[in-house]
Amino acid sequence: MSGPEVLLPSNPNVLLRVVAVLVLLAAVAAALLYVRKQREPKPLVLAGTLEARTVNVGSLVGGRVSRVHVDEGSQVAAGQVLVTLETETLDRQIAEQQAAIATARANLAKAINGPRDEEIRKAEAVASNDERERRRLASLYSAGIVSKEMLDQAATKAKTSAEDLRVLRAGTRKEDIAIARMQAEQQERHLATLTKQRDETVVRSTVNGVVQSFGLRPGDIVAPNQSVAEILEPSQLWVRIYVPETLLGKVHVNMPVRVRVDTWPEVWFPARVSTISSEGEYTPRNVQTRAQRAEQVYGVKVVTNPDSRLKAGMAAEVDLGVKGHA
Repeated sequence: MSGPEVLLPSNPNVLLRVVAVLVLLAAVAAALLYVRKQREPKPLVLAGTLEARTVNVGSLVGGRVSRVHVDEGSQVAAGQVLVTLETETLDRQIAEQQAAIATARANLAKAINGPRDEEIRKAEAVASNDERERRRLASLYSAGIVSKEMLDQAATKAKTSAEDLRVLRAGTRKEDIAIARMQAEQQERHLATLTKQRDETVVRSTVNGVVQSFGLRPGDIVAPNQSVAEILEPSQLWVRIYVPETLLGKVHVNMPVRVRVDTWPEVWFPARVSTISSEGEYTPRNVQTRAQRAEQVYGVKVVTNPDSRLKAGMAAEVDLGVKGHA
């Protein structure tokens, strides 16, 4: 026995119509499947540019550049000297201040210890001689030998020496000791200020990085608080992306994400969400489509783990690990 026979229309026109209907049904099914897939949420991948944190370093005092230790593009470490400023004026001021401190400390010690015995004995002798001279001139004045002016001068001198002796015998007052101590401390604070200013003449890098902007030469004048170099930190890379408001609820700080760049499109680098803007905005003008630019979005900062292959300025894509229509 033979198998079942397939009956085909004997009319060729009918056969063509059947084939056409089948092709049309297949096309419609394919179109519906495509539309359905397009409507399904896709992994949310947003574009941005890798950026690096920069640090501006300078001097609080300013001055004339005496030596330059780096060039633009140099790799530097935290604490490395970048620029040295002239110090002649500060060195002279520090030496003068050290002498002033020595004097102030000596005065304080003298105030604390009080007058020495030999100082009192010397003052007693001076006071006794001045008083003896006053009496002698008083007798001569009574006899009309000397003038009243000479007697007054002797009296004033005797009174002054007697008061000096009284002060020495009384010893140093607590108020005088406090004043001497305050003056010594004030001089020491001033020296500390000058020393700090001296330290500021050596400008150092505060981070590990690359000198991004630098153009000083010996002899240039640097103003106080002026930035002398901009240092880029390659280890502090980040990407700013803009998440549509409708998908913001799926994103949170410290959420793990991944980043890739055009240079290595097959490699995804680990990253995390660092900050989320608290205020909405319209998508920046550099976003490609007009529809996207009209959306309300929130800026999201994504930081990446240090990797020597990633460089600031690279175009990047961020996969947030969620599905949605960006």
